[in-house]
Amino acid sequence: MRRLVVVLAVVVAAFGAAGVASATTSVSVGGAVAKPRSFSAAELAGADLDQVVTGLSPMLPPGKNTMLRVTVTVRGTNHAVTFALAELDPSFGNHPAVFRTGRHGVDLTVPGDRNASRTVTDVRSVTVLVSDAASATRAVRVTVGRRVVTLPPELLAHLPRRTVTAKFGSDAGQQTHTESGPGLSLVLLLAGVLPTSDKTVVAVGSGGYGPR
Repeated sequence: MRRLVVVLAVVVAAFGAAGVASATTSVSVGGAVAKPRSFSAAELAGADLDQVVTGLSPMLPPGKNTMLRVTVTVRGTNHAVTFALAELDPSFGNHPAVFRTGRHGVDLTVPGDRNASRTVTDVRSVTVLVSDAASATRAVRVTVGRRVVTLPPELLAHLPRRTVTAKFGSDAGQQTHTESGPGLSLVLLLAGVLPTSDKTVVAVGSGGYGPR
């Protein structure tokens, strides 16, 4: 009986320590914002990432649709995810990311995602940055039914960039290429198309070739 009481006391102490750690965990929000600050896990639980960032007055660059140039990186203890501010904005991309109470503090989840790749556990910081992407050299044309939208290279150059390394086999052997540019979802948003899981997108190259 005495041993059982000791075990229960240890378990209670452990849960109490975890509760204290959760209550004292803070998340710093900074970068290109006018009012950087830190939030407790309790303050963030249930809040939208967009609301938190816009509440601190992000420093948007001048021009049209410049929200597309602003990125928001959420870092946890072992994982980081970067969003475009326009992707989160209810009047633009309307794809919210939401803070929730986690096991050790606060987590970030993206409702509607088909997997948890953009879920960040034990969030520690949120960093807002303005992209200084180099100039693109070609325009992109987006066709939806009879509507055609052409995005000039000057506009594409100001979108947040992603770098991807692709490996594939070819007649010349194994190929490895590193490409950098704006994400497809942002390009579609800028063309007035809301990317959803039921939409089919066909990419066609300059030579007229698309997927087989």
